Amino acid sequence: MNFKQAIDAFKSSGDRTIINYIMAAVENDFMSDRTRDRVKDGTASGGIRIELEHDYEYVSYSIRAMRELLMRHVEMEYDEEIPELDNFQRLLSRIDYDFDIEFNGEIYGGNGDRISYYKITPELFADLEKHMDEIEEWFPDYEYRYFMRLFARFKAVEESRRAEVTNRKQELEESAVKALEYALKYVDISKSEKEIVKYINLTFKSKLADDEIKRNGMRRIQRQAGIKRQSYVVKPYFPEDSDYAIIGRSINLSVLTKGQREFIRDVSAIIEEDKKAGDTSNYSCDIDGEVIISRKYIAEKLGIREDLVRKKLERIKKKL
Repeated sequence: MNFKQAIDAFKSSGDRTIINYIMAAVENDFMSDRTRDRVKDGTASGGIRIELEHDYEYVSYSIRAMRELLMRHVEMEYDEEIPELDNFQRLLSRIDYDFDIEFNGEIYGGNGDRISYYKITPELFADLEKHMDEIEEWFPDYEYRYFMRLFARFKAVEESRRAEVTNRKQELEESAVKALEYALKYVDISKSEKEIVKYINLTFKSKLADDEIKRNGMRRIQRQAGIKRQSYVVKPYFPEDSDYAIIGRSINLSVLTKGQREFIRDVSAIIEEDKKAGDTSNYSCDIDGEVIISRKYIAEKLGIREDLVRKKLERIKKKL
C-alpha cells in the first residue's frame, strides 16, 4: 500500500498499518540525516528542511520533534541550586584531579578552580562503584562517609529521574497515537501527499498540545476579541471568596430573602467541597483562570431544574 492507500485503509476499516509505520519511524535518527539543513523562513532561529524517503516519515519527524520539545523539562539536567550538589561536584573533581582516578564522567561546565560539573548519569555511578576501594583509601574517613552519603542520595535522584523519563515517554507515545488517530480520521486523501502531511502535522500538534494542557491541569478557552476569537491557555483556580465563583462578585446576604440566602449557602458548600478536592471540571473560567460554577452542575447537585437555578441567580444579581 502507498501512503494514501494506507490512510484510506485506516479510515475505512481501522487498519493500523499507517500508524505502525509512522510510530516506528519516530525512532529514526533524523538528526544525522545528511539532507537535514536549517533554512531561512522568517523566524529568528530559521526552519528545518529534510528530504525523506517516505511521505509518512515527515509525520514521524514532526512527532519526534514535538516529543523532544515536551521532554526537555524531564531530561537529566540538574539545577545548581539543588542542596549539596556543589559539594558532590567538588568531591568528584577531587577524585578526578587530585586522586587522578579516571571514571566515566562527562563534564558540562565548571568554575575554573579545578572544579568541574559532571553530568549525573547511570554510567557515572556504575563506574565510580568500580573504584570505591581506591576512593576510600584517598579520602579521610569522615570525608569518605560524606561522599558515600551524597553518592547514595544523587544516585537515587538519578534513578527517579530516569524512571520519570521512561514514564513520560510512554505517556507521550500514548497521547501521540491518539492525536494521530484523530488527525488521520479527518484528513482528506483526495489532496496531494504534501497537503495531507501538512494537515496531519498541524492537526496532530494541536490535539497533542491540548492533551498536554489538560495533563498539566491547564485549560484552553476562547473569548471574543473584536471580530476575532482569541485563544487563551489558563490554569483554573478557585477564588478565595466563593461568591466570586457563583456570580463573579461579592454577595451581600443581608439584602437577600431567607430562601435566597439558603440557596447561596448551599452553592457555596458545593464550591468549598470541590475546592478542597481541587476539582474544577464542573466550572468555566475567565482569561485569568478564575472559575465560575456551572448552572447545570448546581442543578444536578441540588436536585432542581437548571432554568430555576438561572432565575434564582438573576433575581439575586438584581438585588445586589
